[in-house]
Amino acid sequence: MMLRFLIMFLLSGMIIADDHKIPESFEDCEGRIANYYVAKLTPRGSLEGWYKATEMHREYYQSRGGKVNIYPSLQYRVDEENNTEDKIFRVSSLVVWDSQEAWNEFREFRNNRSEDEAKEDRKEYDAFVAMYDRHNEVTAQRRICLLN
Repeated sequence: MMLRFLIMFLLSGMIIADDHKIPESFEDCEGRIANYYVAKLTPRGSLEGWYKATEMHREYYQSRGGKVNIYPSLQYRVDEENNTEDKIFRVSSLVVWDSQEAWNEFREFRNNRSEDEAKEDRKEYDAFVAMYDRHNEVTAQRRICLLN
């Protein structure tokens, strides 16, 4: 009985350990990759307009088969006593690709578009960027490797 317990314990430890490689560079990321944008609303901007831009952004990629999702979020400050302030401080968008391969597949797809398709792509891309620009000003941008 003790031997069975010891074997089960060792096997479970090996399964849990599951050596994950932690990348030392962005190119070595084996998880999902993301672009992270933090922004403040412009004086003439609105949450509704910013959110509409995120929906247009998502539709742009997904209608072209991109393995990506856009996660919009609202940021609130925390005061010295760890209380959340009610006023929205910043808006952010996390653009998450399934993997480096998914991003590379999309780039290849985009590079192989006909001239007419590329013009339509540019028109739709410019439309959601213009919507973002009307409603927010990017204050920080980061590339992220989400570890599995």
